[in-house]
Amino acid sequence: MLDQIPPPLAFLADAVTTRRRALGLTRIDLHGAGGPSDSTMSRIENPTVSTAYPRPSTLDRLDTALRWKAGSAAGCLDLRVPTPLEDVAAPAPVEDPPTHNWNPVSVGQRSDPLDFDYVAVPVDVLRDGLMIIQQNLTPADIAGGATALRQLIQFAQKLSAAHATEVLERIGGPGRPMPGFLQITFAPYLLEEVPFDEPSEQQRDDQRYRRWLVGAADDVSGRYERRLDRKLRAIALDAI
Repeated sequence: MLDQIPPPLAFLADAVTTRRRALGLTRIDLHGAGGPSDSTMSRIENPTVSTAYPRPSTLDRLDTALRWKAGSAAGCLDLRVPTPLEDVAAPAPVEDPPTHNWNPVSVGQRSDPLDFDYVAVPVDVLRDGLMIIQQNLTPADIAGGATALRQLIQFAQKLSAAHATEVLERIGGPGRPMPGFLQITFAPYLLEEVPFDEPSEQQRDDQRYRRWLVGAADDVSGRYERRLDRKLRAIALDAI
């Protein structure tokens, strides 16, 4: 896990390279259109485990040269597909925000507001945490030594697994094409063997679910299909 290219950098590299080629631009052409220098583009399109995240000014220059909607390059670091300017529609009329007046119990939620299993975390928080853990740490860097480092790596694996599940769900499930770089990035979480020491049954089930999402496992009972359907409905409603 520690020697993998961070998914955000791999996603950005794929999006930038694909768009540049679609526009018929060389890296020199891109620089002439207001984009980053050739050397910077080389690092963006061919990231390594030690590649630094692009500066905000560099991301803005990518938007300009690639004719993307402002913020698209930065959105790639959150695994969001960039929006070409030619696809930007006129803004919809502003409507009054909906008002909600409901009782949590009436919509099937638990009566105890502190009783829940999951919490939404911004992608940048997740990414920052993984970047810290992916540094070349040694037992001497951590007060708890080798034991603490092992626990930190295990925590990073859990975060990476959750991240993989989220991305694969948003791609859409079996039968939908998955970018090759994601197959490499998420490889440990798509194998039959769960990449955890003494994995829980939930971790085993999540691993099977991810394998089903990429078409590598069956869903005889239809349980995974229902799980994905619930997630996609929530995404469509902007519930998460």
